Amino acid sequence: MSNYFVTITFINLFTLLMLSVSIITNAVINKEQKKNFLLTCIIVFIICIMEVLTIIANGADVKYRWIHIFSNFMGFNLTPMVFMFLGTALIPNKRRSWEFILWAGYTLWMLITLFMNNSYGIFHVDEANNYSRAKGFVIYTLFYGFALIYFFIENIRLSIKYWHNSNIILLLNFAFVFTGTTVQIIYPEIQVSWLCVVISIVFYYIYIDNLYQQLDRQTYLLNGNSFEKYICNQKKTAVIIVAEIDNFSKLKLNYSRSKLDEILMDISRNFNDYFKKYGRTFRIESEELCAVIYDRNLDFDAIIKDFFIKYVKSNFTSSEIPLVSLGYALFSPHQDLKKVLSAADMKKRDFIKERLNLFKSPKENQN
Repeated sequence: MSNYFVTITFINLFTLLMLSVSIITNAVINKEQKKNFLLTCIIVFIICIMEVLTIIANGADVKYRWIHIFSNFMGFNLTPMVFMFLGTALIPNKRRSWEFILWAGYTLWMLITLFMNNSYGIFHVDEANNYSRAKGFVIYTLFYGFALIYFFIENIRLSIKYWHNSNIILLLNFAFVFTGTTVQIIYPEIQVSWLCVVISIVFYYIYIDNLYQQLDRQTYLLNGNSFEKYICNQKKTAVIIVAEIDNFSKLKLNYSRSKLDEILMDISRNFNDYFKKYGRTFRIESEELCAVIYDRNLDFDAIIKDFFIKYVKSNFTSSEIPLVSLGYALFSPHQDLKKVLSAADMKKRDFIKERLNLFKSPKENQN
């Protein structure tokens, strides 16, 4: 066993231990995500140990042949599960029974070929205790590829779910994992796959932890704290558009929490879909959304009117979706944010007066 491999394994194991402690003490991510991140760390930890045992046992005395077989079996069997559990940690609370059924079938096939001691399994350990790939190694490659594709889809789903995030960050991390693991499959002597996987798990954990600190859980928009930090760190003059949900207190009285979440999601989706092409969107209060836009040459009166008309047209068939009132104000660096939001509220009152002309009836607006 080379010093290179010992060093890589040491880095992997201690990184996983430190990450596990960080996950256990985390107060931001939910219990389901904690569990799946920890399971991912435990599985990778076991695989790293198994990889060490396979190298130590390969070519050793035949009395250690059972250790050689067991460690190879565990490594090949658990590897695809890493990406399934990591994918579950990214997007929790999703039923995934079919994935474990598939994994159970894969495990059963491995056990059958192992006990039959034929050449159609994933690996073969001969009577002299020497390892070699068997004809069924292609099955492992296909199953591993399936796990990577599943993980890729989860990356895409995550980037779509949280509207404000750039897809490129997640896709680059997936590309990093894919490249590292593919290199080791093609060139087994370059043992970097688990180092890449461990680095990737750390990245995803940091990403999710950071995301949940910035995120409003009901609307998936950035929250009020993120808004204040974002706007106060800007060095450019910007326009802040504020949209307030009408009669929000009545909504909380009239609807269940789940139904209120659904209504808020519909409103925030409309708001984000329209304003994301101009700037970044936030939820700054329970009943207020806002957009920060840097192009001061836009006709903001026309923009908020256009949004309101489209909002009404897209929701006029539903009596449950409330109206929104919009206003805007100019923000300059180091300006008092409260005064800017107060100015937007004043503009909002003017909009409410004009709204009667914009919103005569749903059918008239549709025409």
